[in-house]
Amino acid sequence: MDSSSIPNQPIRRKKLYEEVASRLESMMLSGALNPGDTLPPERELMDTFEVGRSSIREALFSLQKMGLVVIRNGERAYVTRPSADALVGELSGSVRHLLSTPEGVRDFQQARTMHEISLVRYAAKNATDTDVATLQKALQANKDALGNDADFTRTDVEFHLALAKIPNNPIFLALHTAMARWLEEQRATSLRSAGAEHAAFEAHSRIFEAIAAHDADAAEAAMQDHLREVESHYWAAKRA
Repeated sequence: MDSSSIPNQPIRRKKLYEEVASRLESMMLSGALNPGDTLPPERELMDTFEVGRSSIREALFSLQKMGLVVIRNGERAYVTRPSADALVGELSGSVRHLLSTPEGVRDFQQARTMHEISLVRYAAKNATDTDVATLQKALQANKDALGNDADFTRTDVEFHLALAKIPNNPIFLALHTAMARWLEEQRATSLRSAGAEHAAFEAHSRIFEAIAAHDADAAEAAMQDHLREVESHYWAAKRA
């Protein structure tokens, strides 16, 4: 290989805390450290890795953000199993910046539509009698909340959450919960439009009926129409 074809970029040296975090993570992956294991005291970690206290603390904080350790005041850190919630939570800071622009909101609306459609198709094909009964209960609660803005918003979220629970997949559930949190401003804004609550309930009813009939195409169409209407209410309210 001709050396002139190699990008002229310096190799980035790891900071001390990154090296400490990397080594501790390797021990977790190899099984030398397992969920529930307590890490050695700070002083012992300092001696082991030959670094200062600040490097140890930054390394542990980094591992905590990754969902690999738990740190509590007055207690030694201990190893934990990373969760889907921790994985999605890491994105929240970046998401807030993306949602600060109309283009970012539209990107997330599209992402939500694709996510919800995949969930509703799965539900239509795989929902058990228990799943359908749970969804019907959530729909009834949504109906009972008509006219009460706070209760309707809460039951709106719970209806979609009942859908997200049907695959019994913690990653889908974590993504759905995060998406609902990220787009809560959209939900609140769109529901302020005249007639939006009744339109949302009617859409939920059509979605439920399609799932109960195990008709994936009808379920997808109902969800597509529902989210398109939510977006329309949202942008009309923003313009107003």
